[in-house]
Amino acid sequence: MYSFNGRFNNRLDDKNRIRIPAKFKADLGTDYKFAFGPDETIYVMPHSEYQKILDGFGQASFFDVEAQNAIAAFTGMVYDVTEDNQGRAVIPSELKEYAHIDKEIVITGAASYLRIEAAERFAKKNDGMNVGNLFAKLNALNKAKND
Repeated sequence: MYSFNGRFNNRLDDKNRIRIPAKFKADLGTDYKFAFGPDETIYVMPHSEYQKILDGFGQASFFDVEAQNAIAAFTGMVYDVTEDNQGRAVIPSELKEYAHIDKEIVITGAASYLRIEAAERFAKKNDGMNVGNLFAKLNALNKAKND
C-alpha cells in the first residue's frame, strides 16, 4: 500500500516535461503510468496500482462487447511514462489539453496515486473549501467500509 500525501506546486518546461517530486519517487518507482482522471485531472499510478485496476475487471467475457469496449476505452486513456536521463517525464499533449494545463501545475498525493492538475483550476476548485464537509464525506466512506 502506498501513502502518497502532500502537495507540490510545479511547472512544465518548454518541452512539456515535469519532474516528479523526490518525496513521491521512491513509492512511484520507474514503471508508472499517466492516465485521464476525473474532473480534468491526470492520474499518476505506480504499475502495481494500475495492475490492481486491470485485475478488478475480473474475467470479463471476450464476447461481452460492452465490457470489452469499456476496458478498451479505459486502457486507451493510459500512457506508459518514460523518463529522460534527468528524471523528467513528458506529459502527452492529449493529457495536457484535457487537463487545461499551460505551465503551472499542482501535484497532489491521493493515497495510492498522484493527481496532476492545472494550478489555476486547482485554486478555483479549492477556493472556500469546507473542511467540515470534506471530513463528513471521508467519515461516510470509512463507515461504509466498516459496515
